[in-house]
Amino acid sequence: MRTLKKSGFTERAVSPVVGVMLMLVVVIIIAAIVSGIAGGMVSGQKKVPQATIQATFSQSGGMTITHAGGDPLPTANLIFTVADNPEFGQGLSAVTTQVLNASLIQNANGDLLKLTDGTSNITAFKAGDTLLITRQNLDPQFFQPAVAPCDGTATTHSTTSPACTGNKKNYAVYWAGSGWAYEGSFPSFWNLDFVNPDNAGKTFSFTVSDKAGNTISSSDVTITP
Repeated sequence: MRTLKKSGFTERAVSPVVGVMLMLVVVIIIAAIVSGIAGGMVSGQKKVPQATIQATFSQSGGMTITHAGGDPLPTANLIFTVADNPEFGQGLSAVTTQVLNASLIQNANGDLLKLTDGTSNITAFKAGDTLLITRQNLDPQFFQPAVAPCDGTATTHSTTSPACTGNKKNYAVYWAGSGWAYEGSFPSFWNLDFVNPDNAGKTFSFTVSDKAGNTISSSDVTITP
């Protein structure tokens, strides 16, 4: 019987084991490199703030925007958007989407979210904070200028674009003492306004986003008298 030399047996047995170990080491190194690169890419991306923002809308009392929990939000980076929901009519979102004017929004102390020079005394919107829009500022010429109706006699618009802003001679929505009213020739636009008493009970969409286009919060708000 042929006897296997010890030295030859050792060489043939150890070589495959060393090869396998080297392969494992290479795989581990590659995995570590890939993991490091992926981790660096993730850490290099800005974190989108997470917050729960709730809102109420009263035609006679104004609008409240409450930070119900989550990350503090830098106010200079916030965008508030509203739009009529389908119950106002189908296909109206593009027409009625409105970025709210930050100068209409204030805190409980009366500090405005945006001053005339573009600055603000409110630097952060954090959990427990509430922002307000007064009943006067719910006037469509300020709150929804894209669909603020005229009286039909103004020279600043045409029948194909009957919305107008600011000019009391042709602006026809007003506070009638106990509710909002309209005296004009374009009721179709008045029908899209949140302050129209006939729209009580309907909802509109309310979205909070940042200037990078990230949505922070989105909800439906019910219109109350």
